[in-house]
Amino acid sequence: MDHIYTVGEKRSLDEGQSLSSLYDDGGICTISPKSVVAFTRMTSKQDMYRHRVAVCTVCVVDLNCPYEPHAILETQNKVTALKFSCDGSLLLVVQGMGCVELFEKGAGMDKWSSVHKCDWDGEDILHIDFFHGGIRACLTSSDLKVNSPYTEKFGAQAHKPTLMDHGQFAHIGFFAVTASGLLLLCALTHEGTLFTEKKVVLGQTRDNFTVASAALAPSGHIHIATWKPEVIKCWRAELKLPDPDYGGGKRDIKVNIQAAQSFCPFRSGTAWHNSQKNEGLVRVSCLRYTEYEDPNSLLVGLTVEKPAEGPAPQQGANTSSSTSVVHLVQRYQLQDQSRPLLKLFMPKPDAPGITTKEWMCVGEWISSSSVVTLGTTLRHLIPGSQLPFVVTAATSDGYIYAINRDTMQQISSHNIQNTRGSGDEPPISKRASVDRRVVSLSHSWNGFSLLAMDSLGSLHFLTLVRPLDVGPQWAVTLILLLEFALVSGYDWWDLLILCPTSSVQTLSDKLTETFMQHSVPLVQHLYTRFLVMKTSMLRLMGSQQQRAIEARLQAQLTAIQQLFRSLRPVTCDVATADKNISASLQAYLESRPSLDILDIDKSLDNILTSINIKDCQIDPGMLQNLQPLIQFSVDLALFILFMLAQNSKFELARDPKIVQSLRELLFVARLWNRQNKLVQPQLFHKTQSVDVWAQIYKLLTRIAQILPAEPDSSLIDECLLLETQVVCRELPLNIPHRGVLADMASSKPFPLQYEFGQGETNVMNNNSQSHILEGALPPIQHLDPLHYHYLAPQEPKLNCTRCCSVRASWWGDVDAVWDQHWASNCLCSGHWARTPVNPSKAA
Repeated sequence: MDHIYTVGEKRSLDEGQSLSSLYDDGGICTISPKSVVAFTRMTSKQDMYRHRVAVCTVCVVDLNCPYEPHAILETQNKVTALKFSCDGSLLLVVQGMGCVELFEKGAGMDKWSSVHKCDWDGEDILHIDFFHGGIRACLTSSDLKVNSPYTEKFGAQAHKPTLMDHGQFAHIGFFAVTASGLLLLCALTHEGTLFTEKKVVLGQTRDNFTVASAALAPSGHIHIATWKPEVIKCWRAELKLPDPDYGGGKRDIKVNIQAAQSFCPFRSGTAWHNSQKNEGLVRVSCLRYTEYEDPNSLLVGLTVEKPAEGPAPQQGANTSSSTSVVHLVQRYQLQDQSRPLLKLFMPKPDAPGITTKEWMCVGEWISSSSVVTLGTTLRHLIPGSQLPFVVTAATSDGYIYAINRDTMQQISSHNIQNTRGSGDEPPISKRASVDRRVVSLSHSWNGFSLLAMDSLGSLHFLTLVRPLDVGPQWAVTLILLLEFALVSGYDWWDLLILCPTSSVQTLSDKLTETFMQHSVPLVQHLYTRFLVMKTSMLRLMGSQQQRAIEARLQAQLTAIQQLFRSLRPVTCDVATADKNISASLQAYLESRPSLDILDIDKSLDNILTSINIKDCQIDPGMLQNLQPLIQFSVDLALFILFMLAQNSKFELARDPKIVQSLRELLFVARLWNRQNKLVQPQLFHKTQSVDVWAQIYKLLTRIAQILPAEPDSSLIDECLLLETQVVCRELPLNIPHRGVLADMASSKPFPLQYEFGQGETNVMNNNSQSHILEGALPPIQHLDPLHYHYLAPQEPKLNCTRCCSVRASWWGDVDAVWDQHWASNCLCSGHWARTPVNPSKAA
């Protein structure tokens, strides 16, 4: 278990003790599959009567920039639970007195809007979760080869949605379990409006519970486990929409609740008539199903007070010395057990019996301190014995333990009391150290990383598995998880943390080899996302920055290509996809006749003999939005040609994919120019007698002809001649990463120390690179590299949470396809976010 970083608030010793009292009731943190963290921050402020009142703020933050929190809700009520949806776009916030609010993520990290609010009349909610959507992606087998296709590695297991409408689609909604024995249901329509809300009693009468957990079975049932003194009671709930033809309401849910197998912890698996009465007092502090979709495995954190064996203590003696306290975590499995029909008479060994489901204790782990909370991942993606299924337990003495779920053996541990927060002023007293304890745990989607929140409001990010402990099998596992993130849409940031720098090159090459073996439609569909992943990996290596630049440019050019190819003409006779001319243009540009014709206008005349120019006409308003992308393509091509004139071994000029992509973009833009003369890149001409656009296309075509051979002297001379005809501008090709990844690349010692609102640790921008092109114009300051748009110094900007890219704050508010496509994420997979205002100092 490695401690990667800690982020907290700067405070003195007195402030730390005051803040610890605000977290007496506990804080909450949770991680989404997009590597976004939601957590609570406790502060205090003066009310109108000048009294100090506690204020709870719900914040979101990217794991790579944990020091930039964005507040989405501020309340004086206690926040008891936070829960992300499976895709990370929705967030449930549970406040005290039964208030539940649903938030939806917008274009930026800081843009979360409330879409629905429930008020459950003062109910104390113990557990809350979303309905299952019916999609369960997983690895199909544990003994797969690395070069196997994705269709053999990954599949969708059968899983019924929790609530299905009459059109056989999954309903959006959530459910909650209360301390008074109620099941609360809230279903929403596909448009996000309220469908219905309902309360159902668990069992015949309402009861009092202190702990609850739930799992969603593949059959669509909700399995609920609750604790009341001496027994863990379980239920199974089924949700259906009633048929309106048989008296069902239009906005109603039919709920069928059945009692499931219950059990008494610490005595499970023993015969009831053999149980001893001196087993002691059993208290359950936490319940947790080991997997989100597996209702057959349950973790129980409990404390057992057993009377000491021997004579009874005398009256007035200290009774604490006559009892022994045991803290442990038990794992229970629902198994088939054969029981005889009659126990009154001695049954024969071969007597017939019945088979029933019973909870059996299959393992336990003993702790020296009471268990505060348990942590598990949503699902175990790596089946078999390749890697352990790690669950975590936090104890009251400040320790975090990693435990193998199958054997219940301890793997590693970490004590957060030995970690001084970023804002703790040395020297720190022993009392402040003792007061630091874990209040919340949250696993990442792959189960190999952990986020812990302590009683001082600090966040600790840890890795649960060390590559050196796993051995050669770790590389295979990492490749499988990266490919799963590629096809599922999950974020791969925490996998980069686990990736050894020495293995990045090998992993990248292996991923590329496997990816290129797939069918053309699948490669085209995932190519941009694959290049973004490859860029993120290569950035980890200081010696591979040139390859990272190539991968990022390929991703950007591929995204522009896919956008251009997806555009449909405005003519009415071209309504189907098979008549779209993009495939014809692509096939022509890859053919030999296209390479033989160096003149772009003659090449256009050649292709127009087989297609109708009217089928190439695009909406003029859309062409205006595409103008920055055309400008970027021309500037990049000009920059590559100028660099080739100075260095014949310039890497970008030797990449056939980049050269061919630029040829296609310039060719299509020239075709649109015949329709609309406003489609014209802006160039700094030294002479007006030369068509620079055509000259750039000609030189790119000549490079495509000779690749992979070296450029000859005549080609270099033509590139030098181009320098006398037009002026080139330096392009910011190297956009450095920031945040935790940048600090790890700079070899800072672990754990990294941050403060909330401290600002950027490595002050860099996308214009900080050295000039590599002689005689070129300097790069544009405050340039949006993705949209290729100039940003004024005073203009509100959004920063990427993974790299030093910036963009205008008005992105996502227009109907341009390119703006909408990159409204939420940067090309490096980071989230867009405003620079947060420094949070108020905790009291």
